[in-house]
Amino acid sequence: MNLRYSVYVHGDLLGIVSKRGTNHRKILNFIHSLADDPFQKGDFTDTDAASRPRQIKIIGDFAVTFWSDHAVKAVMIVDISRTDQ
Repeated sequence: MNLRYSVYVHGDLLGIVSKRGTNHRKILNFIHSLADDPFQKGDFTDTDAASRPRQIKIIGDFAVTFWSDHAVKAVMIVDISRTDQ
């Protein structure tokens, strides 16, 4: 039985992080890890306009916001932003 989830990231979000730094590699590793463990908790939790809980994971100078849709086995990365903004 395949428990691996699909992870969806809008391409524009990855462009926020320089491809030359360690942050880019760490963020990509984290995103890939969500496919195997979509129940990961972030460092913070907030809610979106639909009152859906979203996890916020701090990685280096960036915050990665995501939520898991367990009904369809998918993780949605909805934001990647600098933590100093």
